Amino acid sequence: MRLVPFQYAGHNPAVVFINPEQVVAVRAFDKSTDIYVAAPQKDGAPYPVRETVEEVVKLLTA
Repeated sequence: MRLVPFQYAGHNPAVVFINPEQVVAVRAFDKSTDIYVAAPQKDGAPYPVRETVEEVVKLLTA
């Protein structure tokens, strides 16, 4: 399983590791990007990260 590190965009700085195989969507905002991952019985659970949408896509598809 490959895990990609991202800078969490919450109040407390942290690194969040995301499995690219579980990503269902990404959405850009002014100061963050949401990465939506598959979650049981949901449309996707978002993780806000500091990277731009272009950086997120590049890291997830590398």
